[in-house]
Parts: sequence; C-alpha cells; structure tokens
Amino acid sequence: MSAPRSTTRRTALALTTAALAGAAATTVLGGTAEAIPVPQKTCSFSYSSITSDQGWKPLGLGVTINNGDTARKVVTQLAADLGVDTLAEVRVGYQVDNGPIQERVWGPANLANHDEYWETRSTLAVIPVGRGTHSITPYWRISGSTGKTGYFQTGCFTAEGRTR
Repeated sequence: MSAPRSTTRRTALALTTAALAGAAATTVLGGTAEAIPVPQKTCSFSYSSITSDQGWKPLGLGVTINNGDTARKVVTQLAADLGVDTLAEVRVGYQVDNGPIQERVWGPANLANHDEYWETRSTLAVIPVGRGTHSITPYWRISGSTGKTGYFQTGCFTAEGRTR
C-alpha cells in the first residue's frame, strides 16, 4: 500500500512544482499589467467654452483603442468639471473613426444642466467597434437659446475594451 501513496505524492509534488514554475515565468516574462493602456486614456487641464450657436466641438479628449482580431463593445467614461448658463444644458456625443457625431446612441447625452456652481459630471457610453484599431472622440454642444454658454475645465476620457 505504500507504493501507490508514494506515487500520488510524487504526482502532486510534480504538478505543484509545474504550477509554481508557470506562475513565476508569467510574472517575470509577462510584463506589467495596466488597467487602461496609455492610448486609451487622456486628460485635459485647459479651460474652454462654447455657445449654443457653435454646434458640436471636440473636447480635445480623443483616444485610440485596439480590439485585436475581434469586434467588441468598448466602455467609455467621460468626466469633467463643467458649468453651463441658466436654461441650457451640455450635451455629449461621440465620433468613431471620423464618422458622424452620434448623440444618445451609445449612452446618455445630457452631461450637465445649469447649477449655481460648477460640478464634476460624468457619463458612460458602450460603443460597439469592429476589430483592429479605432479612434473615439467625445464632442460637446450647448442646448439652449442663442448665446447660451457652457464651460469646461479639467476632464478625462477613457475607453476600456481589449485587455491582456
């Protein structure tokens, strides 16, 4: 009876050693793990404003994402310090690969309503993109009567899709 027990122990020891060696190799050779790779995130610390008469304007927060060989949905998040005149709102839309700006297609469009003070506002969009590399750019516009103004200061945009 001692022979089968010895074989079982040797097999368990060999499997454990192989698993530890595999984990060590992955740790040493695998590179760093980053939640959001650099091309998929950007921030702006500048001030800008637009009026309702100007229509869609880029926020200057475009990113690039590589889906590899598979089409998939990309989760984007936009967060910014915003202000807007009374009786107006800030609307957001997204442009993929220089296509048309899409509002209220992949997520909410109302990013900010008037408030007494500026606030940090954020929104999500789930955007389906094909395989390969794609650019995604958030745009903003002011919805309101002529001359209403919106204000942007400090914002970030991320796109999360394919990870290693």
